[in-house]
Amino acid sequence: MIDLNNKNIGWINTGRALCMIFVYIAHCNFYYQNHISFLYFVYKPFYLSFFFFISGFLFFKDLENFQFRKKIKNLGCKLLWPVIVFPTIIWIPKAFAHSNEVSIAAYFIDVFGGTAAWFVSTLLVAQLLALLLVYLFKNRLWLMLVIGGVTMLSAFAIAKMQPEPFPWYYKSGMIALFFLVLGGLARKYYHVISRFINTKNLVIGTVLYLGLMLYNYYCLGYFQAIMAVKYDNIPLGIVSNILGIFFMLQLCHALPKINWMQYIGKNTLIFYFFGGGVPLVVGQLAISFVPFEGYFMTFIVTVLCLALLFPISYVINRYFPWLLDFSLIIKRIKQ
Repeated sequence: MIDLNNKNIGWINTGRALCMIFVYIAHCNFYYQNHISFLYFVYKPFYLSFFFFISGFLFFKDLENFQFRKKIKNLGCKLLWPVIVFPTIIWIPKAFAHSNEVSIAAYFIDVFGGTAAWFVSTLLVAQLLALLLVYLFKNRLWLMLVIGGVTMLSAFAIAKMQPEPFPWYYKSGMIALFFLVLGGLARKYYHVISRFINTKNLVIGTVLYLGLMLYNYYCLGYFQAIMAVKYDNIPLGIVSNILGIFFMLQLCHALPKINWMQYIGKNTLIFYFFGGGVPLVVGQLAISFVPFEGYFMTFIVTVLCLALLFPISYVINRYFPWLLDFSLIIKRIKQ
């Protein structure tokens, strides 16, 4: 029996690791050769939405005794703090690498305006909205899901009038809320869902999902991007998101617990914050010294990047854990 109060559930860490690996594949491909293949169409619909789904699975626990103060503290210390401190550390090198403006105003817009690390900013906004929904509607998750659907559609409408991500990628957060609540529903009904997690449904989920992706790739060519708040076809985008989540839910339960993947799953925040700079540097080196074309080289560059992150992650966890949790600084000051 799985302990749903344990954040280190095997399938959850596996899911977070897979999503992070696909983030690196996407970034490495962009920096190395910017080649759009069928594989991109396969992982694009789920590698972000499934991560938000998992976050919701963890977020909506014990709704009958929901600890608002603890949640708010975690948002401030474990999301808001690192999304300010990490972008601050790498802001100048990143600005030079991308030929961006270097000024105090640009720094404050990027870092304190929440545009420097879009994914964590999005997650922060989505969780703040989720806190509001829990406060207003307690444990009525189905109603929250409907509201999440409305906020998603509203985000697409707002983006047509105000496409800029400032402040804090709030429109992306409005989309992510839907998947966050979906994860909460999965947690609530996990005892029912777990009965349908088996090899047969893994095959069915794979066939349905890949079939839709093949049709989209060869016949439609629709893109979707939570970051850009743009779905070329909104109904198809939402259906592919949900099918992708179903597929990943089955896959992550079927895969064994692999130590290195569990490690990535437990340290996704560190891997994310270095998910731009490391692929940029390694990708440029690969272009200079191993200028081979093809998606195979994207995988090689991805593997190299992930391998570099293991020692980086170890050093941060061992010597600079306060970069990830402001409460550790508070605790040290009190001592």
